[in-house]
Amino acid sequence: MSTNTPASIASSTPCIILAGGLGTRLREAVPDRPKCLAPVGDRSFLEIQLALLAAQGVTDFVLSLGHLADQVQAEAVRLGDRFSIRCVIEPQPLGTGGAIAFAMTASGLTEALVTNGDTFLGGDLRAMCLPLLIESGERARMAVIEVEDRHRYGGVQIHAGYVRGFAEKGQSGPGPINAGLYRLSAEVFADAAPGEAFSFETRILPSLASTGQLRAQALDGAFTDIGVPDDYYRFCAEHG
Repeated sequence: MSTNTPASIASSTPCIILAGGLGTRLREAVPDRPKCLAPVGDRSFLEIQLALLAAQGVTDFVLSLGHLADQVQAEAVRLGDRFSIRCVIEPQPLGTGGAIAFAMTASGLTEALVTNGDTFLGGDLRAMCLPLLIESGERARMAVIEVEDRHRYGGVQIHAGYVRGFAEKGQSGPGPINAGLYRLSAEVFADAAPGEAFSFETRILPSLASTGQLRAQALDGAFTDIGVPDDYYRFCAEHG
């Protein structure tokens, strides 16, 4: 009999990890590999990320690949005895939105967790593992986290538990930001053409927010985006 616990729900929901970007901002520190394979001590960042998610009950992973995909595939093989990993390779650069849509279609998914391959979230993620409340109009859920300065990230405008809009990068001060972890229904890509390249952040998220379909889920705990050298070096010092 199903217990319907967060862990059992999470284990049935695959997590797509977007790991196909060029990583140009991090190239100064990691010039010869995709940023998801940035070394942290004797492990790759991807290995740390997979272990974190697996500890919360996520057992099925889909790696969305593009740039230097062969290196990530080799790492997936190395980690295959610990994690269930599938790799999906973009036929051409599709942008974040196109990559998610392609991975969901290629993997036959109607609902999935999605995260960036350079994002570390150290808090309790169980609320993100619960199914979307489709009957209440929720088609997407976005993790948000409070930071002391939103300057680098841009802000999130929240009302009654739903994301209502986004603030541009460059505005200083504390507030909630997009933590780079989502739970999505495939319905959010209904208007996208197969193989179309587009940005999830600029096309899909604002549309969901304007129609009241994007719920905000506040998370506590550590948050790091290793996409720039300073943050990558700091992460290595803490976790290497």
